[in-house]
Amino acid sequence: MEKKYKVLFNIFNQFLLKSGCQKITVELGDTFDIWSGDKFWCERKDGRGTHIPYPLPVGREISEYVEETVKDEDSWYSDTGEEFYTFEFVMLPEERIVEVHGTYSVYETEDGTERVIEAEEEPDVFDEIFEYLDDLGADILEVNVEAGGDSGWIEDESEDVNGQKVSITKEMQDVGYRLLNDFPGWEINEGSTVKFIWDRHRRILIFEFAYNTEKQVSDLISKENY
Repeated sequence: MEKKYKVLFNIFNQFLLKSGCQKITVELGDTFDIWSGDKFWCERKDGRGTHIPYPLPVGREISEYVEETVKDEDSWYSDTGEEFYTFEFVMLPEERIVEVHGTYSVYETEDGTERVIEAEEEPDVFDEIFEYLDDLGADILEVNVEAGGDSGWIEDESEDVNGQKVSITKEMQDVGYRLLNDFPGWEINEGSTVKFIWDRHRRILIFEFAYNTEKQVSDLISKENY
């Protein structure tokens, strides 16, 4: 830690101890701008907390310290490769410790559901679709779906297992959207993982669906005494 930060943090520390702050937290954005303006979050021993104005102008120095620490530690990315998008500056007055934490997102897919639909269940619809695939000589065809960011659609072209390009018919899309109607929000936020697999040999459609999720995770970037 540079001497200028050590001197400043020790001066600031005296005020924190007198104020009864067991821990203080300052939140910063991805450009190291302080979100709380001229106040910081003070957590007391009884678990209660409140925002307190800085007793001296240290906001700029805190921002610079966090930025320098993140760059020095080469911690723009976590072990998963996700980029930190917010930061926390934490001081523990009694231990005279300062920490920098970074927050990033972890994307996962929930356990999904699978449904197998045989052509005999809806012959009026499926017979026409499978006749179309027979005429093309298309083997197992997985239809691509884009879903996320508050928009979603079934793509109008895909490839079968042999790499043959196949145009997706309106009837195939209608079946797909009808199945998706059973899963509200399939296109919202992180969206979902969807597969429509048309198997003309077995005369079945395999529908696989799972919601995607986003979880915020915080990692400790640095910890040092002042």
